[in-house]
Amino acid sequence: MSGKPVQSLFPPGHFYSPVVDPAALQARRAELWPTHPVVLGIDFDDASHLRVLGEHFPRYLGDYDYPETLPETPELAQFFTRNSQFSWLDCRALFVLLRAWQPRRVIEVGSGFSSLLVADVNRRWFDGTIDVVCIEPYPRPFLSRGVPGITRLLQAPVQAVPLAEFERLAAGDVLFIDSSHVAKTGSDVNFLFFEVLPRLAPGVYVHLHDVFLPADYPQDWVLAENRSWNEQYLLRAFLMFNSVWRIVFGCAYAHHRFPEQVRRALAHPRGRAFGGGSLWLRRQP
Repeated sequence: MSGKPVQSLFPPGHFYSPVVDPAALQARRAELWPTHPVVLGIDFDDASHLRVLGEHFPRYLGDYDYPETLPETPELAQFFTRNSQFSWLDCRALFVLLRAWQPRRVIEVGSGFSSLLVADVNRRWFDGTIDVVCIEPYPRPFLSRGVPGITRLLQAPVQAVPLAEFERLAAGDVLFIDSSHVAKTGSDVNFLFFEVLPRLAPGVYVHLHDVFLPADYPQDWVLAENRSWNEQYLLRAFLMFNSVWRIVFGCAYAHHRFPEQVRRALAHPRGRAFGGGSLWLRRQP
């Protein structure tokens, strides 16, 4: 981040501004955040969700033994479940799917707590044989120091990374994206959607984070915090009538569509929170 602030031509909430006016949305809350949201033109593939919950989770989740909490200090170098960035169903799905898919390469765009989990899975179950590359312009101290199980840290915006890095991914490999969540001129989101995804080989798995489909972004994010993120809208348009990319598993969708199956898969009692924002895709042959 550099340079002095530039005055926007249009104020937040103006119809030409991508920044919303929360007050203007209050009257439309029931419309924008319905109890049963409907998304047209996207095949969420219920059978794939049930397969992940009914086969992969029972097979691998018993090995998930990470502590619930640890102090988030600069010296932290161990994954724990209730962290501030990547927790609940998201981290368990990552653990289970890495075990099931056994990728040879993982490229992570946007690194942090998920990196610690990927590195630990790599060390403990794959003897460090997965080539894990983390792309993060603002790394946490543990990433800068180096984490066993992570091959390389590229401390740069993803837009500065040669496209050949992504073209190395083969069927069964993983591109794990946790971006700025903002589509705008020159952004990481635009680069990933327009330059990286079209170049990926068939069979590559892609993860995107903070995706709440079939719902919109959480009300408090929009109305109280005014995040004005828009990556999910670009993703939704990308997936509509798209037969090249298949949804494999969405944590928010599973929570919405199959709550009982999720509870059983996680052995969670009723009433306990278990949501998430991870969405997993696969490029078709």
